[in-house]
Amino acid sequence: MSRRRVAAAMFFSAVIVVVLALIVFTERTNATQTVSVWVVTHDVAAGTPFSANDVQLVQVRAGSSDFNFQAEGPATVHAFFARRLQVNDILRSDDLVPVTAESEVAINVEGAPLLTAGESIDVFAALSGDQQVLIGHDLVVNTASGAAVTVLVPVADETAWIAVGASNVALHVALTVPGAQIAPSPLSADTAIHFLCGAPCGGFSGRATTP
Repeated sequence: MSRRRVAAAMFFSAVIVVVLALIVFTERTNATQTVSVWVVTHDVAAGTPFSANDVQLVQVRAGSSDFNFQAEGPATVHAFFARRLQVNDILRSDDLVPVTAESEVAINVEGAPLLTAGESIDVFAALSGDQQVLIGHDLVVNTASGAAVTVLVPVADETAWIAVGASNVALHVALTVPGAQIAPSPLSADTAIHFLCGAPCGGFSGRATTP
């Protein structure tokens, strides 16, 4: 074998050794690398303030870019839980809603189902002409006592919700169904009856009256 071939063989052998060494080093580094994550210590409801009573900092074996997690804790982040979480869930950045991004407003509703804090509701407002229209979808209930309900709304909509809450407009609510699509256009009672009744009401044209 010529000296040139021997030199080439030695060079490529050295390269392979270096590559293998880098692979082994990377594997060992990854095996010992840990990140600090916040873990929920008990079940929490959506809308609950993010506090040290709900989470604890733990170390997990992973890289900082392996998954999405909330790096900062309750001492520096003022937020609400955006959704219901269960014990031992690792807190992600999208599990929190900054306090500055949500506003708590009070409304009075009619004939509401039994509501509890943390539930999500759809809010409908009565318009003239016996129409109902969806004005709030998937809003988190903060408190509920009979007809008095406080909900978290986007800060950008705060003024509008304050106006609605201070008015005499009748409001009705329903529990939000996850993933459901709700028509945003106003719906009159007659149209609703036709929709619910279907084909048997095809000839219905008048409003029922009480003798």
